[in-house]
Amino acid sequence: MKKMKVAIVADWLTTEGGAEKVLESFQHLYPDAEFFTTVYIPENFPNLQNVKVHTTWLQKLPKMFKKRHQILYPFLPTAIETLNLSGFDLVISSSTFIAKGVIVDENTKHICYCHTPTRYFWDEWQYFLKEGLNIPNFLRPFKWFFPKMFTSDRIWDFCAAQRPDSYIGNSEYVVRRINKYYRRNAIVLRPPVDFEKFEKGLLSEKSDFYIALGRLIPYKKFDLLVKTFKNLPDKKLKIAGKGPEMEYLKTLAGDAKNIEFLGFVSDEELIQLLGSAKAFLFPQNEDAGIAPMEALCSGTPCIALKKGGALNMVFDEGEKKNGIFFSHQAEKSLENALEKFEADEDYFIANRKNISANMKQYSVANFEKNMKKIVDNFLKEE
Repeated sequence: MKKMKVAIVADWLTTEGGAEKVLESFQHLYPDAEFFTTVYIPENFPNLQNVKVHTTWLQKLPKMFKKRHQILYPFLPTAIETLNLSGFDLVISSSTFIAKGVIVDENTKHICYCHTPTRYFWDEWQYFLKEGLNIPNFLRPFKWFFPKMFTSDRIWDFCAAQRPDSYIGNSEYVVRRINKYYRRNAIVLRPPVDFEKFEKGLLSEKSDFYIALGRLIPYKKFDLLVKTFKNLPDKKLKIAGKGPEMEYLKTLAGDAKNIEFLGFVSDEELIQLLGSAKAFLFPQNEDAGIAPMEALCSGTPCIALKKGGALNMVFDEGEKKNGIFFSHQAEKSLENALEKFEADEDYFIANRKNISANMKQYSVANFEKNMKKIVDNFLKEE
């Protein structure tokens, strides 16, 4: 029997994040697969050292451009279409933007794991322009031109979204957005979390601080956390992570003694921090969100914005209760949630093991088992 030839496609391979964890599982499921992407920084992906990775003409550009792939935005749709995927039986794309747009042979099956329909084309384009998300400083004077460019790029995005034969969405929220903007149906499969690793956080004793984690960029709303805790000097906040907003956030915090910026933390430190924190703070609207899943694996409850992927991961009532919601990205709304949490803190401490155990369903092993089942069923379809 002929061996199935598999290709795995990513938007870009420049830094490791949540989407790249999904790619690791795809690689584990299909160890002989070849990878395709627009730009690639090999030293950031040690697991791909012995894997064949195909890139586009953008790979020839200096490394400084590859590190800031946002600068390459105008060229990315065209570049992804130049990849030669002829001869493959199965293509699995992992897409937040362009990977879904690869062009495959007539008889090739293409299934897209969609992390999100491109946010700055659809429901958040105005917010994107207002906040200047990931726009290099030298391009910001030209923001007036972006709406016109987005109009034409939406056409490409919608047409490219019709190319996959089938879709998987990384949350119920994303599945709804895929249907709304791309007019496609999708199956839900949440991204994997390393349950066994973060479950070790249960061994840590609870302390008196709240924690937030992630890349320090505008849409993740770390500024809301800083403003809120600056007005609550009796409550401690630790922020782990690096990013372009670090200096701004430190300036915003001023001389507040209750706010600490940890920068990069190792996995060992992170497990201990998540396990000992009072609660994990999640003020942004994310499609899924790996960081709060890691905190929940540690038995640490989540105080989250009541929107997006958090709606099907955080529960503030019933037997699955593992956190508290707040309704608006505003200081008063978050303050009220903190007050509500502390009134019920003993419940969360008593239920640490249950909070953690409920996350086992999202383990890497379960993700890979479910992904394999979805793909196998997809391949059986005529």
